[in-house]
Amino acid sequence: MFKQMFQFRKDDLIMWAGIGAFSLIILAALSLIGSNGFLILKDLLGLAVVILLPGYVIVKLYLDNFQVSENMTKDPDVNKAIDKIIMSMGCGVACIIPLNFLWNYLLTMGGGESAKGNIWGNVDEEMIYTGSATYRALFTVILVLAIAIGTKIYLLKKKQSTT
Repeated sequence: MFKQMFQFRKDDLIMWAGIGAFSLIILAALSLIGSNGFLILKDLLGLAVVILLPGYVIVKLYLDNFQVSENMTKDPDVNKAIDKIIMSMGCGVACIIPLNFLWNYLLTMGGGESAKGNIWGNVDEEMIYTGSATYRALFTVILVLAIAIGTKIYLLKKKQSTT
């Protein structure tokens, strides 16, 4: 069943190679002008895991053959890779950032107040999209991935039972 859901092709390889090359260039450039390359690497990895990975899984499961643009390059695989990265970033932002606002509301305004303060913690200074809210960010990513994969499995089983 998982082979039906995830079939990696040349355009997926081109997309991840492009992301890796771009990340290395950004890491090198910002390390030269910045004081701490480790923090830049942490932010790049946080961005890839928290925004790009859930978006990519959603695109791979539901929008794998969706075409956004035409004739950006002469190679159709490169065009598909560019489309996938655009849609992955969009789907990641559309799924993760609203959940961040929901967590922020629930943890600061939605209860848990006692005489000692908010017992659930405060997320005002945390940025979930760069990975600094580690456990909450990972929980959000796992939640989005579980919903996306679970829905796809349900739809595949429903399709198999009707045929």
